[in-house]
Amino acid sequence: MRYFPDAKDPTPMKLKKLPALPALPVPSRPVKAAAAATMLAAGLVAGAAAPASAQSAAPGLPDLSNVTSSQIIDDLGRPTPQVQRAVTDFASQPWVPPQVRDALLAAVGFTAGKGQTGGPALPTNGPAFRQGYWPTVSLNCMGPGLHSTGSVIAVPGPANSPQPAPKAGESTFVFTALGTGAAEKQQGQMNVYWVNVGSLRSGVTPLGNNGINPTGPATLSGVASTGPGPVLAVVDGAVKTGGKSCRFAPVALTATVK
Repeated sequence: MRYFPDAKDPTPMKLKKLPALPALPVPSRPVKAAAAATMLAAGLVAGAAAPASAQSAAPGLPDLSNVTSSQIIDDLGRPTPQVQRAVTDFASQPWVPPQVRDALLAAVGFTAGKGQTGGPALPTNGPAFRQGYWPTVSLNCMGPGLHSTGSVIAVPGPANSPQPAPKAGESTFVFTALGTGAAEKQQGQMNVYWVNVGSLRSGVTPLGNNGINPTGPATLSGVASTGPGPVLAVVDGAVKTGGKSCRFAPVALTATVK
């Protein structure tokens, strides 16, 4: 191929042939399945069905593309039995790492009533509350192979319990590390990151030891001045109990504050 850069310059210039681009590697089957599972999980959290163009599930994974939001969580924000089965099937895939499988199965067992018990007592005439979208897990919190499942609730005010009791325009968040001993008095590693999506007000509320379950399991709480409106919150951090710090994966929840 010849090219004349200047019409007044009759001297031709040869262009060098560019080297061929290397072929991109094709993702392996486990990588494809993991990516599909990640997108599926994002759809579950958002409470939306997958579009028609994305309905083909990866091999070994259930097709939940036509699942409605009412089939994903119940009135308390907990996963329905259908979602529990789907997550169990996903955790049972041979390519899922053991630590991920243990965390998923522990969370499913908790929501199904087969896991640890001993959270803060909820009286039958107690205040309305919202539970986290999914329990969280701290692996090896109580020793090798002994995992703690974390449960979080939000109690919008006004309410007389739990402590600290929330007033109007406030919400109390309670986090319990099931199966553990008493919480240490000094905490400071567990926080609630929240935003009022109605007013765009936001903040960070630390959770501390306020005397809930003084003999265990470790339970932390804190009150947030969110103002009235729908609140989206993420609880993240660690609980100090038994001379160690147990780190929990983040968990999200929503609540409507009056």
